[in-house]
Amino acid sequence: MLGWLSSGMFLGWSLGANDAANVFGTAVASHMVRFSTAATLAAVFVILGGLVNGPAAMATLSELGQIDALAGAFTVALAAAVVVAGMTRAGMPVSTSQAVVGALIGYRLFQPSSVDPSTWHLLRTIVLTWVACPILAAATAFLIYKLLTLAFRWLPMPLLVLDRWLRLGLLVVGCYGAWALGGNNMANVVGIYARLDLFDPMQVGPWGLSQSRMLALLGGLAIALGVVTYSYRVMVTVGRDLVKLDATTALIAILAEALVVDFFAHPWDMGVLILPAIPVSTSQALVGGVLGIGLARGIETIRMLVLFYIAMGWIATPLVSAALARIILPIVMQLA
Repeated sequence: MLGWLSSGMFLGWSLGANDAANVFGTAVASHMVRFSTAATLAAVFVILGGLVNGPAAMATLSELGQIDALAGAFTVALAAAVVVAGMTRAGMPVSTSQAVVGALIGYRLFQPSSVDPSTWHLLRTIVLTWVACPILAAATAFLIYKLLTLAFRWLPMPLLVLDRWLRLGLLVVGCYGAWALGGNNMANVVGIYARLDLFDPMQVGPWGLSQSRMLALLGGLAIALGVVTYSYRVMVTVGRDLVKLDATTALIAILAEALVVDFFAHPWDMGVLILPAIPVSTSQALVGGVLGIGLARGIETIRMLVLFYIAMGWIATPLVSAALARIILPIVMQLA
């Protein structure tokens, strides 16, 4: 069984190297937080967030994929992981959510007549959140930037005091961002295994561990390893190359990202709209937050060529992932 889980762990490592780093990327790029400190805190809080809030979004991806065989789960995770690892190697902030959903669709297309209307409805909802995520993050960051600008104008403080508060703020919102990432994106790593009977429930002292939370713990450890070992390059791409950020704008970008990602980690009943917990991309949320700051400061501060390359990566990710899963799946099924 460990062999079949290995691709999920590889995907978790890839997510940690690419997406989890984004919660501290702007802080590290602005030299307000050391990389070692950021990686350690991100690793701890992503595990905690996944254990507490992860099962909700895991159920959504489980419904989309409806994977009932280890070979299928292994293939989906492997295809997504290869795409994410490749984009990470190129230093691009790829969407792990898009890679996983693309691979799941590739899996469903391999099954004859398996893509029913309810699947298409759920897929449309997920795609709409992909569009809404960076827009909401940009609007949130824009609003926070304007409010903080007014606050600093009316409540000036000495530079040393401001620097101390900004460092503390970056640590706090980074931990919150890692928590939100774990709660939202844990589904990308282990949600594809949720329908399989892999583990019996366990009792650890006063706490009961369901299969979902045991999977979340394994996924969290894999993500943490990716953060610690291979996340620096993507931190620099988002935190330095797209828009030049100082400590204040770095804090705003991370906070806007964390708020949006945490929002989508929970199901919402809004009367006319029932929204399930949906894994969204922290990369998209952070880029949206950075763009919101760029718009607030002036559109000329945004490096459009970098933005274009990032957007092309987002478009290609689900398509390549779906095609790769569709190609690999027959081979894996024969070997199973």
